[in-house]
Parts: sequence; C-alpha cells; structure tokens
Amino acid sequence: MTGKTHKAIGVAAGVAFSIYGIRHGNPAALLGVVSAPLAAMLPDIDHGGSRIGKTRKMVANIVVAALVVALVAFAWTYSWYIDSYRTLILTLTIFAIPVLVIFGLSQTKFGRSTIGFATKHRGIMHTLLLPIFMFFSVGFINEIYFRILVLGAAIGYFSHIMADCFTTNGCPILFPITKKNISLIKIKTGSVHEKICAAIIITLILVLGFLI
Repeated sequence: MTGKTHKAIGVAAGVAFSIYGIRHGNPAALLGVVSAPLAAMLPDIDHGGSRIGKTRKMVANIVVAALVVALVAFAWTYSWYIDSYRTLILTLTIFAIPVLVIFGLSQTKFGRSTIGFATKHRGIMHTLLLPIFMFFSVGFINEIYFRILVLGAAIGYFSHIMADCFTTNGCPILFPITKKNISLIKIKTGSVHEKICAAIIITLILVLGFLI
C-alpha cells in the first residue's frame, strides 16, 4: 500500500490504542497516537521509492546518532540504579542495531548480492520479527510512558505488515518458516480498491478500540 495509506492506518491504530487505554483508566495511552503512525512508516525504509526510503540516509544518520546516545546513556545509567530508564535504553539499543545493520547491508554490493532477503523491499523488514520483539520487550520496561511508546510502535509496525498482506505482493509473515510472501487479498497498490480496503481496515480498527 502507499505511504499515505500506511500513515492513515497507523493513525487509526494509534487512536484505537489510545481509546482502549483511556477506557481502561490509562490516559498515558494517548502517546500511542505519536508512536504508532511513525512506526507504521518504518518498514518501507527498505524501499528506495517510498518517502521514507528516499530519505534513508538521513534516517540512518538519525538512527546512528540515537544508537550512540543510547549506548553512552546506558553506560552512564548503569552506574546508577535507574532501572526503568536503563531498561528502556537497552531496549531501544537492541531495536536500533538490527535496523541499522539491515540498512548498512542494503547500501553495499555484498549485502545486496549475498543477503538479498535482509535488504530487499518486503524482505526481513516486512516480517513479524521486529513487532514481535517490540511486544516482547514491553514486559521488561517498568516506566509506563516508555512502555506505552514502545507498545504503540509495535502496533503501528504490525498494522503496516498486515495492511501489505492485502496487496498483490503480500508479505513474508511466516518467516523464518518460509520466505514466501503471503497475500490475503490481491489488491493493487494505489488503486481505488486500496482506498476502499483501507477505509474498511480503519473503520474496523476504530470500532475495535471502542469494543475491547
């Protein structure tokens, strides 16, 4: 699906997450409106034609800077018992490393020719590995606001993968069992059918936020 569609679905996912949190007495869930749409755009960093893909160099520089800051901050906080912050920084560092490695490999001839699945569009960035890792890491974060941000990001990232499963090309959601792309409904990207499908997905997500 197009970047605009992914962003719209990501916003809907963030809003639904916030509604769910507020209805269950957790107003901090509003932070999901921020992290979910941003994470919903992240998988397309492996696609040179996407908006985020065209700015991959800038994104990579930001990730590098964030990684360095996280490592320094983690080293500093290690000497202080700030468990929630330390866990957050460690989580972000671990999350940043694979993204950075994949981006770096995609910029080299060696990476493109020998580790194609890790660098191609709708390769490893379009699997469920990263969102599952983010969901898993939430259990190790004690600070509520950071936990909400990571959880919102996981939901946004997951929304991107599942939305692409409704397109002709699909996504390898069963990786590492198989690299085969799974396509639930063969909708052409950028078509009227995509807009209709996106409208249905957004509606269902918002309704789900009110019902659960």
